[in-house]
Amino acid sequence: MASVRLSRPLHTPDPTLWRSLYRATLRECTYLPDPIARGYMREHVVHRYRRSQKSHRSDLELARSARQGLSVLQRANQGYQRPLERVLHMSYGRIGKRRHELLAELMKPQVPRDTEAVKELIAQPIQFEDGWEPPEVIMSLAKSQIRNGFLSSSRVRPALKNLRPPIPETNSWGKPVPRVRRVNIRKKWYGNMLETLLPPLPSSQLHILDGLILGTVAWAPRRTRPADPLTFNGNDEDHDPLLDFLTRGPQKGHTFREWSSGRPHEITDRFMRRLWRRVSSLVPRRQYSVTANKWSFIWDTPKAMPQLAFEVDTTANLDHVFGQSEVKSRARNTGKPEAPTETSSQEPKA
Repeated sequence: MASVRLSRPLHTPDPTLWRSLYRATLRECTYLPDPIARGYMREHVVHRYRRSQKSHRSDLELARSARQGLSVLQRANQGYQRPLERVLHMSYGRIGKRRHELLAELMKPQVPRDTEAVKELIAQPIQFEDGWEPPEVIMSLAKSQIRNGFLSSSRVRPALKNLRPPIPETNSWGKPVPRVRRVNIRKKWYGNMLETLLPPLPSSQLHILDGLILGTVAWAPRRTRPADPLTFNGNDEDHDPLLDFLTRGPQKGHTFREWSSGRPHEITDRFMRRLWRRVSSLVPRRQYSVTANKWSFIWDTPKAMPQLAFEVDTTANLDHVFGQSEVKSRARNTGKPEAPTETSSQEPKA
């Protein structure tokens, strides 16, 4: 990788530390097995480091955040499932900044087509006032998420509880709720609902995700740079097991302490397809119904469903096959031997 020059040291008199962290993080981004994650995480890392140059956070907080990000990428490339899922969720906009960008793209207002549409837009009530309604596409997406039981069990986003703001009819004194209070309730309810939504992906990236699941898009785990071998300064010949026992005491054998928070998996095609299918189950497919004149959303399943129907060649003649099965079933029911068929061999006449 080419040398990276920072405009100024990141809150530390030693720029070598930040340069090594920056290069190591970018290097780990190139090892990710997902093609979309490689590009997005690199842009994310570059943006975060440039943003940190103008931050007023302390040196300790910035260094801790940088090392945590590097640790997540390293464990994801080693095959730890949770860090790899987190990287995929960030790259495909299920969590993080990209989810907000996709949600803002979904809520972008459309340009009025004619004068009547402009008049209807002007006549609409002000946001969060009485009579105001969220955008239709947002309500359609919220209704589809409530009907999907897998989303609440996945815990990727908070569960969506209600589709209407909980505005009471009267307050504690039995009087009508003031207008300011109604506006604040709608504003809080709408903000909480946006935090639960999972927006759809662009068609280009959705096509790549479907291709990765089906195997039509080629991918391969990247080869990582080999680590430097560990050196041991002691002499194995002078090592005394009895002295080691007396000085250090009895030592434990093999334990699973290092895998208490998960274990590394080999990044294979089967392992990645399972993760991609889970991500695909969190991505809604957007469809427009011409008859109903509104948008609808459908969701994928987290596991591959068994094939219950098969294609049959309509040009093939299956009457002979069905006729043979019918004769055999009639013979089993009546107990009579099967009649010879036309294809059976016959004895020659004398």
